[in-house]
Amino acid sequence: ALAWEGLGRLGVSLFIPPLSGVAVVWWALVTDGTLSTAAGSSLVSLVKGFVPAACLGVGLGLAMGRFTAVRLFFDGYVNTLMSAPLSALVPVLIALFGIRDTVVAATVFMFSFFVIVVNTVTGVRGTERSLIEMARMFGAGELALLRRVYLPAALPAVLLGLRLGAVQAVKGMVVGEMLISLIGLGERLIYYGNTFLITHLYAVILSVLLLAVLTSALA
Repeated sequence: ALAWEGLGRLGVSLFIPPLSGVAVVWWALVTDGTLSTAAGSSLVSLVKGFVPAACLGVGLGLAMGRFTAVRLFFDGYVNTLMSAPLSALVPVLIALFGIRDTVVAATVFMFSFFVIVVNTVTGVRGTERSLIEMARMFGAGELALLRRVYLPAALPAVLLGLRLGAVQAVKGMVVGEMLISLIGLGERLIYYGNTFLITHLYAVILSVLLLAVLTSALA
């Protein structure tokens, strides 16, 4: 922060305003409702995309980790989309859903879903065999095994997946909003960048970073 402030005061570049100036503009955008309106729209899309991704991702991850047939069927698709440049698929989502906030929610889902699935699968497959055998000896059925053995054993990996997925969800939210350029914090980034309001641009960037940190902490 001190280095940023110093470089801004020296006037090294138009694109490095002092941090104090960014803070003043950030507060002005908060008080006039610009940031709160944009953040509110972004949060709606974030929740609409991340909640289904978390529920379906954990469910599919449990199934893939427990049943070999399910894992063999989905593994190739999950690994392919996990490593694919997902930003390039956003135009496909726009073609499917049109230019509206549903595209942003779908982008959030796509960015976070596969991270959650992979971490859940890793947690389930790492369950100790002795725990499974002991549960079976006491007559545990498949549902009891999932509820009492696999899920508790996989819980640390599941929570890590949700936390990483939440951070990816924020990335997906911003990418989706920037590409459709209609709503939320992403729209503000595009607008301030195109109009060379650099201090305003940094204020929105700091807001996105703050949202990512808070989302990760809450996940």
